[in-house]
Amino acid sequence: MKANTIAVAILAAACAASCAMPNKEPPPRPFVGTTWVVTLELPPPGEQPWVRFGDGYMEGFGGCNRIAARYVQDTVGSKAIAIGRIETGRKACDARAQAAEDHVMGVLQMASSYAIIGDVLAMTGSAGTLRFKAVQVAKP
Repeated sequence: MKANTIAVAILAAACAASCAMPNKEPPPRPFVGTTWVVTLELPPPGEQPWVRFGDGYMEGFGGCNRIAARYVQDTVGSKAIAIGRIETGRKACDARAQAAEDHVMGVLQMASSYAIIGDVLAMTGSAGTLRFKAVQVAKP
């Protein structure tokens, strides 16, 4: 009987300890290789702006045209980033999509730092902040 009482007490203590532990945030998504979709207050119609970083090269879609640029980053501490001149197409599109692309391009071009918490990327610079959400891309 005494063994049952001790077992119940140990089980109750283990349950209390596990229930009291706060939920941990998931580990941050990797900066390189993840497809990041821009989260805008007023999203443009159609395909949403996105970027993907890899080995010093950024590619994506600005909201109207494909975009690409070289970049350098400090992955050790400050999470600093510098994006080179962003190359883009010249496709015409509606005014809302063009405004979204202009905003995305302006902030990306001036980005100087980034932070990743879970599956959210924030890039900040003198032109403001862009927030991105990591998305799963279907493999061919």
